[in-house]
Amino acid sequence: MQENLKTVTIQAGIPGTTTLLQKGVFIQTTSGISVREFMVEEIGLSPDYAETRVRAIFVNGSPVDDIDGVKIKDGDEISLSGALPGISGIAMCRDTPIGAFRTDISAKASGTIESGEAKIFLKLFNLIAQEAGPTLLKKGVLALAEDVRKFLKEGVPEGLPEDGPILLKM
Repeated sequence: MQENLKTVTIQAGIPGTTTLLQKGVFIQTTSGISVREFMVEEIGLSPDYAETRVRAIFVNGSPVDDIDGVKIKDGDEISLSGALPGISGIAMCRDTPIGAFRTDISAKASGTIESGEAKIFLKLFNLIAQEAGPTLLKKGVLALAEDVRKFLKEGVPEGLPEDGPILLKM
């Protein structure tokens, strides 16, 4: 799918990139891999970074504690964040004693999910967007040209189409 899209390259440090990643971009990946495998193998985070810096993970709006047991599939929405502020933020982070109060809404370990192509919607927040965003953008993400134009404003790259999906790379 990515080969049919216009590739648009942006420079590192363009204002608005973090906001674009918070709004969300699409990633081509493989269904059936764990959240941990997704972070390390697909996004390119180091195993240590994925374990220690990514503190809040949501799959389809549900907080994730078991990053090895929860598997991704086509159409999922994944949000990654560093530590979140306040008691609500603490309750939503991984491996917190307060997490016991949210078991009804937490993502459960997945059964077997057939391996295959998947397109997921990924959102990166706070320090994760700033620190891991460049690594992700070097690999390339699928974004809507109108979103790139909206968030990058003066930093809009040359050759950006008016609308539609593009492959955005740094």
